[in-house]
Amino acid sequence: MAAKIAARYVARRLSSGGKVLSEEEKAAENVFIKKIEKEKLEKLAQKGPKPAEEAPVKPEPSSTEVKSTATQGSSTAGTSTDPIRNYAVLAGTAAAVCGLGWYLLSKPSKTEEVVD
Repeated sequence: MAAKIAARYVARRLSSGGKVLSEEEKAAENVFIKKIEKEKLEKLAQKGPKPAEEAPVKPEPSSTEVKSTATQGSSTAGTSTDPIRNYAVLAGTAAAVCGLGWYLLSKPSKTEEVVD
């Protein structure tokens, strides 16, 4: 919402050439801006939602199918298909392993001193 207000403010300042607009001119410009925004929204609505934004449609399984898959157990039930999340989990795991290794290897080893 703040971005929309800021965009209107900037558009008003740039379109007027820096001069101060009268109330009537401001009202006319606001009507024009709202008209343009409405046309853009209608244009987007006609195109429809993007394929990435659509939720995948899965048919409801029957009760017998639910019982059979619940007893078998799926190995991919908790697997993420989002590659960014997978990379983040992999990076976090690698960082944790490296941190643990650094901590364990940074301890000074005890060496016995030979006393004469």
